Amino acid sequence: MRNALIAATVLASGGALAHGEGDVGEHEYISVLPSYEIPDKARTGIRSGSGLSLLYGHSLTPHIGIEANGHAAIYATGDGNGTDFYQYSGMVDLVYTITQRHGSSPVYPFLLLGVGGAYNDVTPDNRDAASVIYGAGAGLVSADLYHGIRVRLEGRYIRDEFRAGNEDVRIALGLEFPLGRSSSSTVTVPAPEPKVVEVIREVPRPFIDTDGDTVVDELDKCPDTPRGLKVDAEGCVIPDQIIELKGVTFEFNKARLTPNAEAVLDTVVKAFVGQPSLTVEVGGHTDSKGSDAYNQKLSQARSNSVRSYLISQGARPEQLTAVGYGESRLLINPETSEDDCELNRRTEFKVIGVR
Repeated sequence: MRNALIAATVLASGGALAHGEGDVGEHEYISVLPSYEIPDKARTGIRSGSGLSLLYGHSLTPHIGIEANGHAAIYATGDGNGTDFYQYSGMVDLVYTITQRHGSSPVYPFLLLGVGGAYNDVTPDNRDAASVIYGAGAGLVSADLYHGIRVRLEGRYIRDEFRAGNEDVRIALGLEFPLGRSSSSTVTVPAPEPKVVEVIREVPRPFIDTDGDTVVDELDKCPDTPRGLKVDAEGCVIPDQIIELKGVTFEFNKARLTPNAEAVLDTVVKAFVGQPSLTVEVGGHTDSKGSDAYNQKLSQARSNSVRSYLISQGARPEQLTAVGYGESRLLINPETSEDDCELNRRTEFKVIGVR
């Protein structure tokens, strides 16, 4: 088959979007966290407190980040003299998110570990002091609620070295807001450079079947098959077939071929020339008019005439045998019209062999 090479330029369209859990998502975020304070019992007279944290976070990897946490708390002493204990603190935390924030889970647990400092404003004022604090905690962050906003819940254990040392607990619930890059896990990938791709197309060739046997010429191992004969997949005639040679006629009551008959046989002889192994019986038939003996002799003579003409045009003698059947094989019996007689007068090919 012929091939035609067609060059086509394929241009990638715009930027593509890539998704995956490995994306970091937002790099920065802030969180506002109101809190409930559970102070150490060593803080004499202090029962509970409330506070507010303002937190800034930065993701280093899909699992690890750092956070800076500023916190202010007010404690109720229960002395009936109003609030007189304030604490201001700041911590830097290392945060480990157990599952990446950009999966399909509704919540993402995390752990944190931090260190910082605090200033305790107490009564009397001469006891005010700064101290070192450190602590650990755990929490949950929800999936995106709206434009990257999430709910954050955390609990912290805090060791405050103020005076003899205190162990406080803080529970906070608030919102987390993305900064900069959207919290979506979708990132833009630049469009690839245009490139030329060679596209190979096979050009179909026309179906050419010169002898009309339904097998294309380039696959036909037996060319010029006479019309009407059935062939196999290679275009060669299937044995034991009989076809009538339409148009092969003779002069009245003679064995001489008419010019029209010779023209028909000129097309048939090509099959014998192109297929040396093709062997055929030429059968002659008459109508029922006249005696059996006369019809037998006439049919044999006409079969011989067909055989002789084909040999004269190139067929080999061993490819053809001539047999006269007279009126022994009438197609229509009895004959009731001239048309019936004409149908009975015929010349047939019977395929004996092809290879």
